[in-house]
Amino acid sequence: MKKVIYEKYGDADVLKVTDFEINEPAEGEVLVKIMAAGINPVDYKIRSGALKFIYRAKLPRTPGGEISGIVEKTGSKQSAFKPGDKVYAMLPISVGGYSEFVNVKEDLLSLMPENISFNEAAVIPLAGLTALQALRDKGNINPGMKVLINGGSGGVGMFAIQIAKAFDTEVTAVCSGKNISFVKSFGADHVIDYEKDDFTKSENKYDIVLDAVAKSSFGKCKKILADKSAFITTIPSPPVMLRQIINPMVNKKVFGILTKPLSKDLDFLTELIAQGKLKAGIEEVYSLEEAAKAHKHIETGRVKGKLVIEMKH
Repeated sequence: MKKVIYEKYGDADVLKVTDFEINEPAEGEVLVKIMAAGINPVDYKIRSGALKFIYRAKLPRTPGGEISGIVEKTGSKQSAFKPGDKVYAMLPISVGGYSEFVNVKEDLLSLMPENISFNEAAVIPLAGLTALQALRDKGNINPGMKVLINGGSGGVGMFAIQIAKAFDTEVTAVCSGKNISFVKSFGADHVIDYEKDDFTKSENKYDIVLDAVAKSSFGKCKKILADKSAFITTIPSPPVMLRQIINPMVNKKVFGILTKPLSKDLDFLTELIAQGKLKAGIEEVYSLEEAAKAHKHIETGRVKGKLVIEMKH
């Protein structure tokens, strides 16, 4: 079988395809035949070594934090899954999804929604759970709130818009002018074109500001935060983690999100998908052999929606 690995930190060209032997699933595990793997900015940030302050990867390593596929074999006789089940999951950081097969702990898996493809399912878990856990767990989102999402056309951003709308909030998305119609298709009530206007200088106040692309800061956004509010970033840098210490003592709170691969949260997203309240936008599909090309693409920071690797079994 084939998978992508890198043996040292570096640019996209350190990625290469190699052969490997499939291991039997252990008790509580399921062997999944991967049909598609989502690509996220964290994949190249770990590969480049930029996130060593958070996670020092054990090398060689296979990148990829989200997959969809088919259950091939179960490691437990009393498994909740059976061969042939269509599943998807966010993988722990020690397990890579750019692979034709992977052993996954059962408690990380969810049955795939019936109304979407493998490619669509593969790009939802990590980005979708990041958006959900940021807004719900850190932002304490409630109906009627005003939510601003910086990076509304990206992977986390497009799901954050839809999840925020599912919670009956008023959503403002920030993106480039060419992506305005794209973010509106996900339900954004208002759109700010960052090429024309600086959203941090807005006269409006927001209950939640989610920096889905980690390109702003609490200091810059402080003026647009309401009295009791939350600023959330997808990169929990040391300054952000330190600032979190004083959250209990202040009204304007700061959070860095470390996404947890929880199947119960993925089941929540599955229900939104079944209700037609959550969908995925995919800009381009790559093969396993094109992983380096895909990383070069996502490193431009100009991806509309998500990129996906489709396996050719």
